[in-house]
Amino acid sequence: MRRLLLTLTLTLLTAHAYAGTRLGYDPQADAFEQYHAAIEQAKAEHKRVLIIAGGDWCSWCYALDRFVTRNDDVNAALHDAFVVVKVYVGDENFNEFFFSQLPEARGAPHFWIVAPDRSVLASLATGKFEKGKGSYDKREFLQFIDQWKQRGRDHHEAVALTR
Repeated sequence: MRRLLLTLTLTLLTAHAYAGTRLGYDPQADAFEQYHAAIEQAKAEHKRVLIIAGGDWCSWCYALDRFVTRNDDVNAALHDAFVVVKVYVGDENFNEFFFSQLPEARGAPHFWIVAPDRSVLASLATGKFEKGKGSYDKREFLQFIDQWKQRGRDHHEAVALTR
């Protein structure tokens, strides 16, 4: 009986740890380390950074993940244009200092587009891409990606994270 309880406890702990990061939003991750690594990668690959705020508690974050992973053309276009970094926001870690340096977001998932020089180019709610219950509009999403890929180096906002 004791062995069964120990096995069950370890299984539940492992499942909880996995569930906490299955979408890529890790409440234990250092948001600044994630950000700096993404900036370096963006510089090397001549891309922009797409910061996505969310968590495994967020139904639209699941919808976004399903949408991107089930549409190979969207997934390829997204990663061709951006270095994507998912930063957890929620009860386990609000990452307040990190997010306080970005334009305010009023929901999740939320996008910020950042240039390799650390200028914040845009802050976008993802609601404009939603289609029906729990999905996204493929045409709108691909247009969004293409617009940002084509924009060159236009800067709309200059906000640099300080840490």
